[in-house]
Amino acid sequence: MNATLNKVYVIRVWYEPSPGGEIWRASLSEGEERHYFAEPSALTAFLLQEMEESREEAPE
Repeated sequence: MNATLNKVYVIRVWYEPSPGGEIWRASLSEGEERHYFAEPSALTAFLLQEMEESREEAPE
């Protein structure tokens, strides 16, 4: 039987007005740790990396 490793994240997404138009921002919280992202693609890349690391750390 494969064990699973669960993580819980709180993701917040908002936009900020700027002279060049709206800029989307995001933050991700896991417990006391918080990460900020200037672009949605950076948030996606972070989550993909986290999933890869979790898969490597998961017990067999």
